[in-house]
Amino acid sequence: MYFFGARHTNNPSDEQFERLELLWNDFLNKSQGLKSVFVEGAIHEIPQDYKESIAQYGETGAICWLALKANLEAVRPEPGEGEQRKKLSSLFDPNCVAYAVIAQNLSGWFRHTSPISFEEAVEKVLDREAKFVDTYGFVPDKTWLGNQHRKLFIEQKLEDKNFLDAITDPRKSETLINQIVSARSSVRDEHIFREIEKVWESGKNIFIVYGKGHLAVLDKPLRELVADVPR
Repeated sequence: MYFFGARHTNNPSDEQFERLELLWNDFLNKSQGLKSVFVEGAIHEIPQDYKESIAQYGETGAICWLALKANLEAVRPEPGEGEQRKKLSSLFDPNCVAYAVIAQNLSGWFRHTSPISFEEAVEKVLDREAKFVDTYGFVPDKTWLGNQHRKLFIEQKLEDKNFLDAITDPRKSETLINQIVSARSSVRDEHIFREIEKVWESGKNIFIVYGKGHLAVLDKPLRELVADVPR
């Protein structure tokens, strides 16, 4: 089992992608039998060029491109989007949950090479969150977002990368949004571990690419899993 704890970046020149390739080649050379690849992000179409794949999707693009080259499928072992929102809305105000999810998505917009503007990104994430109206109990639209943002952060500009990065950092607890993002990470980590556990116990070799924060949480239980189910 290999776990690459990535720093989220879309810069193809970042040295972490050299380290990722080295670890990936080591995995391919040493693994015998069936292999599974787990990745954090979702990709609908992998660009043909490796650097372009990174520019668009970061480490997710890198490993999906490398896996495709090796005739392997990269899968995303995540809990369902509805399941995440339902769980969080049972723990926090659904208005704040919807805002937190939207803020996370908008923070990600700054990392990606995107043909759409920030305003278009806002409309896109609002359209997606509107699908969870039954969970939230309201329709997250532009008017709601403006009111909710002012309620939480008064005059702070929403279109501020540093602000969005700060409130969506699960390692911080300064704001309620940080706390919700942290709880969401915990929900995801529990699900991710169960998925890895099932595949490992089936006898497959596993290569995982997730953010460093997930590695920090999953490192100990995964080491215990490998020790309990030796090869």
